[in-house]
Amino acid sequence: MPGKILIVDSVSTNRIVLKVKLSSAFYEVVQAASAKEAIDAIRADLPDLILLSVDLPDDDGLRLCGMIKTSPETRDIPIVLLSPKSDRDIRMAALKAGADDVLGKPVDDLVMLARLRSLLRARDTADEMRLREGTARVLGFAEDMRVFANQARVLIVSRDRQALRRWSALLKPIVPFGITTEITGEALRGMSKNPVPDVFVIALDRTTPDDGLRLLAEIRARSTTRHAGILVMLSGGGQRDALVDALDLGANDVMADGFDPEELALRVSTQIQHKRMADRLRENVRDGLRAAVIDPLTGLFNRRYAIPHLARIAEHAQTHGRNFAVMVADLDHFKQINDNYGHAAGDAVLVEVARRLRDNLRASDLVARIGGEEFLIAMPDTTRQEAQAAAGRLCETIRDIPVRIAERDLQLPITVSIGLVMGKDCAGVPDRAAAALLDRADQALYGSKSHGRDQVTLSLPAA
Repeated sequence: MPGKILIVDSVSTNRIVLKVKLSSAFYEVVQAASAKEAIDAIRADLPDLILLSVDLPDDDGLRLCGMIKTSPETRDIPIVLLSPKSDRDIRMAALKAGADDVLGKPVDDLVMLARLRSLLRARDTADEMRLREGTARVLGFAEDMRVFANQARVLIVSRDRQALRRWSALLKPIVPFGITTEITGEALRGMSKNPVPDVFVIALDRTTPDDGLRLLAEIRARSTTRHAGILVMLSGGGQRDALVDALDLGANDVMADGFDPEELALRVSTQIQHKRMADRLRENVRDGLRAAVIDPLTGLFNRRYAIPHLARIAEHAQTHGRNFAVMVADLDHFKQINDNYGHAAGDAVLVEVARRLRDNLRASDLVARIGGEEFLIAMPDTTRQEAQAAAGRLCETIRDIPVRIAERDLQLPITVSIGLVMGKDCAGVPDRAAAALLDRADQALYGSKSHGRDQVTLSLPAA
C-alpha cells in the first residue's frame, strides 16, 4: 500500500505539481513550505518518506536533512533531496548529510516514482523486521545485537575487464571493505564457490543492459543472495528505462552518472550499514525465538508468539492510520481424519496445510498455528478487498489438491473454513486489541461452519 509522503518546498507551484503526480499514484501527501512547517508536520505524524528541497526560506535543506537523520525518532525515514541541479557537489553533500538520493528539478516522473517505490519497499521490510524484533523483546526472547567483526565484502560486476581493474584500484585505497570483481556472465558461477558478498555493484552496459538486469533479478530470486545490497551503476545519461527497471527489479540504489570512487564508496557504505542492521534483526528474531515460539510440527509460529505480535500489528496500524486483516482458519472435519486414518495422517495433513498457507501469503503476513487444527493469519497494510481475495484463494488452494499420504498411498480431500475481520472494524479497545480481533474472527468462523464450511465469512462492523 502506498505510504505518506511529506513534500517540503517553499514554491507552492512545485508542491502542487508533485502532489498531483504522487496522488495519482495513490500516495497520501502532506505539504510544508519551510523547515519549521516540516518539523511540525513530522512531529504531528511521521511520514513514510520525505521529498526535501535544498532551498528553503528559513533553513538549508541539507542541514535539515542532517537533523532528521541524526534524530533516533526520524533517522529511518528515507529522504530524497530535490535540487535545481544534480551535479556531483550536491550529490556528495546530500549523501554525507544522510540523504538517500538527489533528484534534479524538474523531476522526471518515472524515475521519481521508481525511486520512491524502491525506498518505501526497503522501509516496509525494515519496519516489519523491527516489528518482529520488538515482539521478541516483549516476550523476553531477544538478545542484545552482536557486533559483526568480519570485514564487509563488495563484488563489482561488469562486462569490461579493464574497467573492473581500474575501478578496483581506485576504490581499494579509500574503503575499509574487501573488493572483488567478476565479469557479468561469470558472476553467478563465481557466487556458488565464494562467500556471498554484502553488496553487489552491477555496472550496466549501455548497449546490453539486459545482461546486468537479469543478474540483478537472479540475485533477488536466490535464497542465498536475496538479502544482499544491490547498487546498479549506469554509464551516464540516456539510460532512463534501465534505471527504472533496475529499481523495480529490486536494486537498493542507483548511480546514474557513471563511476565515481568517492560517491560509490559513500553509497556502498550506506548499503552495508543497512544490510548489517537487517542481518542482525533477522538473526535476533530467528535465534532468539525459534525454540520458544515455533510450532515443532508445522514450523509456523505458535500462539505464544502470535497473540503479542497481533497486538503490535494493531498498534502499528492505529499509529499509521492503516488497515489490516485477521483470519482464523479451521480445517473441516479434521477429527474424522484422526479417527479414520490415525494421528500420523492427521499430522501430515497439518504440515501440508501449513505449507500451503505460508506459500500463498506475503512474507510480511503472520501465519501461526494457535490450536489443534486452527490457524491464525494476520495481514498488515491490507484492504478489505485484498483480504477477501486472499481468504478465498486460501480456501481454493486447500480444496483443489487432496493431501497425499505417500506411506499409505492415500489422497485425503481437505477443506478449510475461515472467519475474517478487518482491524478498523474492531477499533476502540487498544489494550485488548488481539483478544477482541480473535473473538470477532472466531464468531465469523462459526458462521462459515454453520453455513456449510469451505467458505469465508466476513465479520461486519457494528451498526
